[in-house]
Amino acid sequence: MIRRPRLGAGMIALAVLPAVLWLLLCLPGNALARGAGMEPPDSPRVDNVPQERLERWRAMPPEERERIRERYRRWKELPPEKRERIMERHRRWRELPEEQRRYLKDRRELFSDAGPEDRGVVRKFFALMRSLPPEARSAARQKIWEWRSLPPGEREEEMNSWPFYHGLSDRERVTLRWFLFARPGERPPRG
Repeated sequence: MIRRPRLGAGMIALAVLPAVLWLLLCLPGNALARGAGMEPPDSPRVDNVPQERLERWRAMPPEERERIRERYRRWKELPPEKRERIMERHRRWRELPEEQRRYLKDRRELFSDAGPEDRGVVRKFFALMRSLPPEARSAARQKIWEWRSLPPGEREEEMNSWPFYHGLSDRERVTLRWFLFARPGERPPRG
C-alpha cells in the first residue's frame, strides 16, 4: 500500500478549516462577523456611540442589558405607523415647558396611587376629553391650567360651567378636583 502524505494533510485541513473560519468570524470587532449577524451578545456596535454611553453600557448589569435589548426588539417589531406616533408623542413631550411636564408627571403619580374607584372617575374624564374635537380639547386643557391658580371656591364656580361636571356625583367631583389640582404626594380624598 502506497501512502500519500499530502492527502492526509489535506483531509485534516478540510476538517479544521470550517472551525477556524467560524472562530475568526466570531472574534469581536470583525466586520465579517457583524455583517453575518454573528457578533457576540454583549458587545454593542461601536460605530458612532459616544464613549460615555459605551462605558455606561459596559458598566450595566447583564439583566439591565437584556431588558434594553428586549425593549429594542419590541420597538423594531412595531408597525412603522405606530413607531411614528410614539416618536411624535415623545417629540411633543420634549417640547412642553418644564412646568407642564412636572405637572403631568405628578398627575401620573397621583393616578398610580389612587384606588380603583378614583381611577374610574379619572378614566371617565379622559374618555370625555378624548371625545372632544381638538379645538375644544385644547380649550379645556387651557381652562384647567388657568384654574390651578384660582382659590378652591372660585375654581368650583368655574368648573360648574362644564356640562360634563354637572353629570358627576358629589364623590366623583371631589375625586376629579383632587386629581386635577392636588399637590404632589397629596393622598386621594378617600385614601
